[in-house]
Amino acid sequence: MRESLRALEHLGLSILKTGSCGGAVIVEVERTVATQNLANYLYFKNLTIENLSEMRRILEPHAARCAAQRKDKKLLQSLETINRATRQALEARNWSQVTLHEIEFHRLIAEQTENPILVLLLDFVETLLDDFKKILQPDADFIKAVLTSHETIYRAVAAGDGDTAAAEMLKHVLEVDEYLGRLKQNKNGSRLWQNCLYAA
Repeated sequence: MRESLRALEHLGLSILKTGSCGGAVIVEVERTVATQNLANYLYFKNLTIENLSEMRRILEPHAARCAAQRKDKKLLQSLETINRATRQALEARNWSQVTLHEIEFHRLIAEQTENPILVLLLDFVETLLDDFKKILQPDADFIKAVLTSHETIYRAVAAGDGDTAAAEMLKHVLEVDEYLGRLKQNKNGSRLWQNCLYAA
């Protein structure tokens, strides 16, 4: 029984409290834990760049459309702040900070679906993209293009134009897909996915 409880605690499903009112307590699983479990599952599934790209093409335009339809003031302020911070980090050539802002932009839009399944899946995708960028080390021109796309998507969301937001997000995803395709020529490409999933 003790080992079973420890296993549940290790999986992030429970915590063990001490004291007179102590014992095993079930807790809400954190998103990072769920993402790690998903990564462990996919580690043995021969995941490809095409799999990731297909998923993004289907889900991300839908998320952008939802964000535009909701037109939440707090979201718009957050997206505008993130894009401004991204530009500042770009000018300072702080690439790691740029990547963090880019990922947060997509995560905020994903949350507008209010669908916990989609939010989890898109969060997992963005985690993988972060790993890819660390290996590929995108050049400044690519980073500028990403920021330009994010600013265009933001304007569509702010205008409440779901069709344009979805179209611009799809265009953006396809551009990133094309860049990720360079992994096929990367000397580490054959093991990149395994390394990213293992480190996720």
